[in-house]
Amino acid sequence: MAIRQGNRQSRTEGAGAQNAQSHDTSFDLLIARPLLRKFVLRPNIVAVPAQSYGGRLPNILLTRPHAQARHFADALIAQGVQPDQITIDPIMKIAPVETACDISACTGLIITSANALSYLPVALRGSRLPCYCVGDSTSQAARALGLNAYHLADTARDLCEALPTVCQEGPLLHLRGTHTTLNMAEHFRSTPLPVENVVVYEQIALPLQAETHESLRRSSPVILPIFSARSAKLLAKLALDWRPHWAVALSPAIAALCQEAGFGQITTAAQPNRQAMVAVITPLMDVKSG
Repeated sequence: MAIRQGNRQSRTEGAGAQNAQSHDTSFDLLIARPLLRKFVLRPNIVAVPAQSYGGRLPNILLTRPHAQARHFADALIAQGVQPDQITIDPIMKIAPVETACDISACTGLIITSANALSYLPVALRGSRLPCYCVGDSTSQAARALGLNAYHLADTARDLCEALPTVCQEGPLLHLRGTHTTLNMAEHFRSTPLPVENVVVYEQIALPLQAETHESLRRSSPVILPIFSARSAKLLAKLALDWRPHWAVALSPAIAALCQEAGFGQITTAAQPNRQAMVAVITPLMDVKSG
């Protein structure tokens, strides 16, 4: 069985990325399942009875940029979620921004999203420059590009607190997207550590497909994993009633935005990473009839 994907013309996911294929598949997000009676419980996860879903299991709608959505879908499938329970319909895409910056004097990099690494200046690849990262997967990707990467924190705010303890010399360059929740240069402006913002990509909004809109307008519940404030804000702008649906938020800040959008159920991952997001979702899908 295949993951359902939006019937959208191919999109560029970034430098060197392949175009997503156009699909002509059904968007029926409701799959009849037996009433929940038993749960497979995992640590720190509260089981949710099927009565919360009107006696049916929900499906999952992934609205991340296509490549990231595919990786997350693979992680869910590895935990037993059926491919036909997953729909991919990105609400934004990542595109490069041409920018000129002086990297000759920089002493290190700040990377708060792996998206920035797709547009790392060629001169920095293999440079072994110190690179202070948010998230383990981001730091691993930075090492693969030849940077001396450190997993300093799991959120941008925590990185701001930790950074002065390991780095006292700048300037540091924060390679970032157009939309961000924290202005690093502004945050460090009144400190001895100089930080400069360098926008290397933008997060371009995309419309959800008509079939997705129709499915979300039904009373059938859908789980939406939401990984960024940008995604939460774009979803909130849609003319949709989110009360029947369930948001799984990467962080408390994103959960607050989901609450503002009107989601009927909101769960926040125990840690701001992919593994914790999967750990929230799989108990909601992995059920047995009694």
